[in-house]
Amino acid sequence: MNFRDRLEQSRERLGNNTDAILAAELDEGYACEYFATDNIKSLPACLDLRLPDGKRKAVPYSFFTEINFDSENVIEITTTTKQIKITGRDLAKLYDFLVAYRVRYVQANFGNDLNDEGLFIGEIIVEELG
Repeated sequence: MNFRDRLEQSRERLGNNTDAILAAELDEGYACEYFATDNIKSLPACLDLRLPDGKRKAVPYSFFTEINFDSENVIEITTTTKQIKITGRDLAKLYDFLVAYRVRYVQANFGNDLNDEGLFIGEIIVEELG
């Protein structure tokens, strides 16, 4: 399945999901403290992972083989060379944008989360596949 087919499949899935991202958000982009997206006309080539220690790692979307969502707390991304685990809370919106290949970056928490609800990225773990 090529990129265009995957994008169309994601659009169809989002269109059938009552909790899905609004079409206006897909066209305009989205930004919050923990992640940002690009508009549909300028899809990002890579997912930029921003770690709390200041390190950053870019992973090409073309390397993604699978994205899994476990309730509201864990997103696991498998690429051809890495296993990426994003933990936090209320990650459904981030997951919806990830499967549409729209997320430009994901920012791990720097210890500034004062809320008990809402989207929060607690940790990003990147492991090399052996």
